[in-house]
Amino acid sequence: MPQSTVASGGDDDFTVEAEPEKALFVEMLTRDIELIPAIMDLLDNSIDGARAHMNGQDSAEEFCVEIEVSEDQFEIRDNCGGIDLDVARQYAFRFGRPAEYKGTKRSVGQFGVGMKRALFKLGDVFSIESHAASTRFKMTVDVKAWVADKDPVWTFKMSEAERGYDPATNGRGTAIQVTELHASVREDLKDSSFLSLLREQIRFRHQSALAEGIEVRLNGEKLQGLSSELLSGPDFQPINRTFVIQTEHGDVAVRIIAGITRLERREIGRDEGEAENFRGGTDAGWWIFCNDRLLLMREKTRLTGWGENLPNYHPQYRQFRGYVYLSAASTEALPWNTTKTGIDEESRVWRQVQTQIKIAGADVVSVINRLKTEERTATSDDDMPTVKAAVGATLVPTDKLPPSEKFSVPALRSAPRTPRPKKPRTKKMQFEVLLDRFQAVANRLGTSTVAEVGRRTFDYYYEREIED
Repeated sequence: MPQSTVASGGDDDFTVEAEPEKALFVEMLTRDIELIPAIMDLLDNSIDGARAHMNGQDSAEEFCVEIEVSEDQFEIRDNCGGIDLDVARQYAFRFGRPAEYKGTKRSVGQFGVGMKRALFKLGDVFSIESHAASTRFKMTVDVKAWVADKDPVWTFKMSEAERGYDPATNGRGTAIQVTELHASVREDLKDSSFLSLLREQIRFRHQSALAEGIEVRLNGEKLQGLSSELLSGPDFQPINRTFVIQTEHGDVAVRIIAGITRLERREIGRDEGEAENFRGGTDAGWWIFCNDRLLLMREKTRLTGWGENLPNYHPQYRQFRGYVYLSAASTEALPWNTTKTGIDEESRVWRQVQTQIKIAGADVVSVINRLKTEERTATSDDDMPTVKAAVGATLVPTDKLPPSEKFSVPALRSAPRTPRPKKPRTKKMQFEVLLDRFQAVANRLGTSTVAEVGRRTFDYYYEREIED
């Protein structure tokens, strides 16, 4: 048996170093996030700050977030309340969220890495200046110097800090500036197509905040929110149902809205031809929100039932719109990933929501199919009750829709069944003949088709020997 050895030294002889290297940590933290989601993390913080104050007396219209980007620097400024000095010192810049920190209810931030990850993603030097209710601070971090510092205790140093600050002087808010941008970031921020995509993503992903009145500007341009509308009328009510899922982190309120948008009546029922012939369906699919932050847009995969209990998505379903809103006081209860760009498919909450999404989707697809069938086969308006109900409906904002557990449309009209015409009984004939004799008959008949030769010779005999 091998003998165990006992170190002769002190406790240090049994200690194995396992401290993380800052460089590896920074690299791993930023590897799995793209630039736009990183910018969204910073915008999320500003929106969360505004909403924290909207719970009081402030109106949404009082809050503004300005994003200025160029190939030289990135800057985001807001007047959304600021970061308290003690929150900054103890929580905001830690890598991970301490258990005792409760944060803001119904916020978007969850894991405590978003702001730091975004700053590291953008560049090598960042500065933050924040003015809160009674405190203020300023801090500049040289990331390369910080990474090179071998102190096992990870800290940042503020250059200014003040208690007893009076917000009447410079208001309340936070300004973040990043310089010495990474090369790939510089290329993106000077690219007009990238800025167009960033503009679109902000409008999509924060459409609820923009609709509430929180102002967001990108390089001076005020961004307009997007509205979602569905056809609704007395005999045509889209799905609008709510339910609650209980979790160990608190309740998750779920609202599922699904229906169709208006199309020209002449397009209803048109599903022939190539996909590129269809227009107006770019926004079709499911739109999924967590705490009013858009998580998935135009979702048309198996994640929401397409290709499983629903057919594979085809432009004939371009009228389809579905919206799912999940809200929770604790962000830990929501089924999203760390970058807030996808669903945690292992989440028990998501699996319950997914089941209801599939049921709602099947209901809407069934109505779309009815519209198509009625338009194609009807001989009078009385044969098109669903089409008539859809034409009589109007576009209604989704937040104004009445509750409806299912898609409510007129009942199918029971038409008298017409007997099918009897199909003539036939008999298949098959036999062989010598090739030269077949060729001679075929030449005389002026055809080379075997079936045609057989039919015409049979008809010849029948007409002369039977009918006569």
